[in-house]
Amino acid sequence: MPQSSLMHLKVLVPFGIFTDQSDVSRIVAETRAGSFGLLPHRLDCVAPLAPGILIYQTGSGSEVT
Repeated sequence: MPQSSLMHLKVLVPFGIFTDQSDVSRIVAETRAGSFGLLPHRLDCVAPLAPGILIYQTGSGSEVT
């Protein structure tokens, strides 16, 4: 996947940085209200998340849960 179509994911928790990944091709977060996904070429965003399931896929195709 070309570098220009990848996202940067940074997950912050109260005690520091949980993950800081720069080659992410998709993000899926599951909440009590359902799940939502983010794909490249969206506007930058910051979103508070409750503890739950967060899945992201790297540019190489490996999925991280």
